[in-house]
Amino acid sequence: MRIQLRKAKKSGQSLVEYGLVLALIAIVAILVVKAVGTKTASTFDNIQSTMTSQGIAATVPVSASS
Repeated sequence: MRIQLRKAKKSGQSLVEYGLVLALIAIVAILVVKAVGTKTASTFDNIQSTMTSQGIAATVPVSASS
């Protein structure tokens, strides 16, 4: 009986540890995606500004004619 109880405590402890690691990985992944998304948006804004100032691109998106 004691052996089963000890084994149950260890597996429960392992489950909690895996859950904490998974939560940490999820938080880091969210922060990385947020940082990369902000940097990417900034890069595209800079490209659009440069192209607009050089007369290469219109400031208003042009819809495609069908």
